Amino acid sequence: MKIHLRLVALLLSFSISSFGQNANSKPLVRVFEGAKIQEIYRVVLDRDALLLESIEGVIRDKRIQDGHVTVTAGSVQECTYHYVKSAGKKPTDVFQTVKGPFEILNAGGIIADGKPHIHITIKEAGQTAIGGHLENGCKILYLGEVTIFKYAGPSLTRRANENGITLLDKK
Repeated sequence: MKIHLRLVALLLSFSISSFGQNANSKPLVRVFEGAKIQEIYRVVLDRDALLLESIEGVIRDKRIQDGHVTVTAGSVQECTYHYVKSAGKKPTDVFQTVKGPFEILNAGGIIADGKPHIHITIKEAGQTAIGGHLENGCKILYLGEVTIFKYAGPSLTRRANENGITLLDKK
């Protein structure tokens, strides 16, 4: 955990800068500066709690505009997510709902403008891991342990690019 927090702090301490360019002279990588961890909320979700809706509730109740969400442990009995189906400039999304006992292997994402963008990876015993962008309706089976970091500093937002993809940007 200490290494993870140090990495997060290191990444957040960089000045805004750009690396590489694409054909339109737009930066391929942007790093945003100055955020500091203001508070950390540790959340436990019991059976039948809705994962995304519960996280959004904490974000709203604690007035978190910028931050990070990490799901550190848990299982789900039902989960809806979406993933991209195409490699074209504009994505084609596929929405999927699965039911059964699934372990949460990983889930996390950035909060910008008070809205989380979370991806999840889940696995059923003996099966291949699956996942994508977390959607409403993902129901906890036995427990969910979530850590939410609230940042202080320059705020981020999401802006759609020419292909409709919402990317992080300075507010």
